[in-house]
Amino acid sequence: MLKNIKIYTLFILTLGFMACSTDNDVEPLFDQDIDSRVDALLLNYKKILTTPEFGWKADYIPEEGEPLFRIHLNFNDDNTVESTSDYKNGENDLPSTYRVGKSQFPELILENYSTLHSLFEVQQFALGAEFEFIFDEVSSDKIVLRSKTDKDQKSIITLTPATATDKNNIIASREFETRLKDRHLTSNFFRSLIVTNASSEQVFSSNFSFDIDRRRGVFTGEDTNNVVSSYDLPLNTTETGFDFEIPFSFNGIDFKSFIYDEGTNTFISTVGDLTTTILASIEPGYISNDIFSIGQSSSGPRFLYRRSFDSPFVSSGFEAIIDQLNADASSTFGFSFNQFFFETNPEISGNNTTLSIVLNEIADPTNSITFYYEYEATIVDKKLILTYIGPSTTQGNPSFNGLLEANALPLINFYGNPLGLIYTDRGNFLNFINLGSSFSSIQDPSLSVYGPWVNF
Repeated sequence: MLKNIKIYTLFILTLGFMACSTDNDVEPLFDQDIDSRVDALLLNYKKILTTPEFGWKADYIPEEGEPLFRIHLNFNDDNTVESTSDYKNGENDLPSTYRVGKSQFPELILENYSTLHSLFEVQQFALGAEFEFIFDEVSSDKIVLRSKTDKDQKSIITLTPATATDKNNIIASREFETRLKDRHLTSNFFRSLIVTNASSEQVFSSNFSFDIDRRRGVFTGEDTNNVVSSYDLPLNTTETGFDFEIPFSFNGIDFKSFIYDEGTNTFISTVGDLTTTILASIEPGYISNDIFSIGQSSSGPRFLYRRSFDSPFVSSGFEAIIDQLNADASSTFGFSFNQFFFETNPEISGNNTTLSIVLNEIADPTNSITFYYEYEATIVDKKLILTYIGPSTTQGNPSFNGLLEANALPLINFYGNPLGLIYTDRGNFLNFINLGSSFSSIQDPSLSVYGPWVNF
């Protein structure tokens, strides 16, 4: 019985090898026993892998709708392989071993962690990338590999012999992924994608960000008719800039290829009378209309912040402000920071905004004191502009409010920065029904805070 199973398995294996081979490969192999034929075919595949003088190259799109990754592979006789890619500046282009082996079909396995493994892991396998392959087609001119493990849509990678310059071209294209990621030699925090017409008038303006893990351009913006559109487009870097795999389409015009301009530190694509530019900017290219409903949440009119709130919308820079306030209050007054409230109504003039800071006595935490600071709020170009007035003369104990002012100035100035704040609704706060929102400083974009709106 076991003998029959072995013969049947070898028969299936041989059929798999035959499917990956040309007729010329198969005929001489039948002059040998099954194991010899299998071994000979695998040796032939390895010889093909190691023969090209400059290795193999691939333009790898793991699945339809995903970005393109350029990869160079150099297979050696000692079962090692060097990889060179344009992904994340080649940080995962690590030496690996490979195995040409047999399962139900002949297979190529990259055994050690490298770029293909890192692509496989992206966002819990979202890209559909692979590092274990079955030989689908093999010749000296082309090797087609398909995923060994995918159950549905099979990830395909096609290798072709590289030229003497292909590897260096891949390395050169990394530069533009880096410039997409870090804005390159500018302190301007924001990144915008704008469309201008022949008269240099903006007809579309958006916030642009580059998701380096998924290699996608993500942006939301508004046109002159106040129509808001969002995009999440795969892209690949080139030797001169980058290409959107799925073009950015505006008013029926497709923008695909972007060229980097060294002089202006921008990526530019011009089609007809329209030009799309990606640039660093001192302000966001698009701000939502959330600001017009600030303080009107059904969950309450007061924004609350506590140090225990754990959210990516609370920046480390803002936490440092609170930590310093806590340290100063502890050493000066014997009190520690508990929480603060922010309440505003920009629709009325005058003292329409209050920041109230609550401290607890260290010796007796049930004993607390609140300090009140007032602003005048206005909305300008969808930004919340707060003019600091000073310690409140009407709220709490007016004679106490000024005592903490010097220690609280970094927090007071966060809200009162002259360039204003970007206010964004973030949906439900954590696991509660309260609306959660964030404030981000335009003057110092490294500062942002997040919390719920409450009615106490």
